[in-house]
Formats: sequence, C-alpha cells, structure tokens
Amino acid sequence: MRIAMLLALVALSLSSTAQAADRKIDDFFGRWLGTGEATQGSAKTQSRDSEVIIERAADGFKISWTTMSSDVTAPTRSKVKTALLTFKPGGKPGYFVDVKAGNPLDGKKSTWARVAGDTLSINQLVVGDDGQWDVSVYDRTLKDQNSMELAFTRITNGKIARQASLKMTRAKD
Repeated sequence: MRIAMLLALVALSLSSTAQAADRKIDDFFGRWLGTGEATQGSAKTQSRDSEVIIERAADGFKISWTTMSSDVTAPTRSKVKTALLTFKPGGKPGYFVDVKAGNPLDGKKSTWARVAGDTLSINQLVVGDDGQWDVSVYDRTLKDQNSMELAFTRITNGKIARQASLKMTRAKD
C-alpha cells in the first residue's frame, strides 16, 4: 500500500514537472528547412524536402509548409504540396483549434494542435462519406533552439498508411 502511494506521488510530481516544462508556442516560431524520407511499412517510398514557417497570428499562430516528395523508384517524378493552417487558442492551456475546423461527420476536417513538452503536435481527422476515417499527426519536436524533428503519421481506419521523418534546421534569415 505504501509503495503504491509512493509511486502515485512520484508519478504526480513527474507529471507536474513535465507540465511545467512545456514549451510555449513562440519557441516554435521561425522558418525551418529540412530533409527526410517517407515509408510504408519498412520500405522507403519517398525522399522529402520541406520548408515550414510558424508565426504569430492574432492570439494564436499560423503554420505553412511546402513539401517536395520524390518517389524512390522514379526520382525525377516529384510532387509539391503546400498547406496553410491558422490556429486560435483552444479551451485549455497549450491547445489550439484550426479557425476552419469543422465537424468531421459533416465531411469537414477537424484540426487541432497542442504543445506538450518539446513537441508541437498538429492532428487532422477526416471522415469520408462512406464512414472511412483518416487521421494525420504531425509531431514537431524541438531538439534545441535551432533543430527540430518532424514525425508524420497517417492512420487510415486504424492502420498506419504512411510515415515520414525529417530533420529540420531553423533558417538564418
């Protein structure tokens, strides 16, 4: 009984310490450049180059990214995708909601972000007309003031459909 109580107190103190150590959204602001790869299962499927810009927007933040991906079997075939999201504060500290977020059951994307520890996580949920669902998770973890790692995971109907990881460096503009 005493051991259980001691373990509970240790867990509580660690969670309080972790909570106190959470970064602020401002720590992620800047222009980030990086490279990495995408995988399906254990197979590398793409090489990726990306630019991410995170900056203040009203009382929240906006993030834009451009990613060029090249298929490993046909490197001269490249695709470029861009995205822009704007977030406002959510109902809890460290949480944010996309200003265009909607109800996924109405065919809209539900997008939210949170800062926990050194990681800014952005999550998107989409539900298709047929009830199939897709969740994309972008974890951007600060390693130090000028280094960030991006871990991307797309889960479709409970199975990992794609993963990508990139190492990024803060640009010196």
